[in-house]
Amino acid sequence: MIETQQDPAALEIVNKKFFEEFRIKQALKILETTKEIFGNNVAVAFSGGKDSLVILHLALKVFGPEIPVIYNNTSAEFPETVKYVRSLSKMWDLNLIVARPHKSFLLEVKERGWATHDCRWCCTPYKKDPSKKVLLDNSISALIVGTIRTESIYRRSIQPFKIYKQGGDIVRVHPIYDWNQQEVWNYIKKEELPYNPLYDKGYRRIGCWCCPLNGISHYKRLSKTHPKMYAFLEKFEPRHPAIERLSKNENLVQKVMK
Repeated sequence: MIETQQDPAALEIVNKKFFEEFRIKQALKILETTKEIFGNNVAVAFSGGKDSLVILHLALKVFGPEIPVIYNNTSAEFPETVKYVRSLSKMWDLNLIVARPHKSFLLEVKERGWATHDCRWCCTPYKKDPSKKVLLDNSISALIVGTIRTESIYRRSIQPFKIYKQGGDIVRVHPIYDWNQQEVWNYIKKEELPYNPLYDKGYRRIGCWCCPLNGISHYKRLSKTHPKMYAFLEKFEPRHPAIERLSKNENLVQKVMK
């Protein structure tokens, strides 16, 4: 019997040992296998988020600073994220490649309207297509991504390697597919990695700041952390669905208070 069974600090040391022995070594082994299979025809997808920060740090250990790092600037990124990516690229001397769409996202919204759950028209031209072009232009065979299967029910079945049909048989590599959110943050703290400042402002996801599929809580937070951007959305046409719902709720509260 372990003498420290009732000692939280001692048990935490045991937990840390298992994390380092299994999770981190597993991720590195997946990346080493990736190098054995694909050589240097590999890139890292870096969104500026915590998960992609971890896989970037791990990939640099295996592939070195020459590995291409693809950042997809959709034109709807938080300004903090764009600044953070640039800063980290300079700090770590990254081989950064910025993928960009052909047209500003908000200009496209003016013509097509906001995306909905049933019609997510923006994902292909603003995420998939720009990345696809970079991958093909640079003869990339495998893309390392920070997807983890605890994120949603739709990702529970992901494996370390999966062929991704994107203008060619691009293989997606998931080094931390078996991690959870706490383990991601533990690694960031353990390695003292500089992370996106948006997390300290309460954001759990740091994707497109004006995504219409974000919940109302996102826009309540936006009104406090980025009041000018929120005010811009209030005046934007076509009317943003989340802003519309918030306005109706506020009007309802005002009527009840009278």
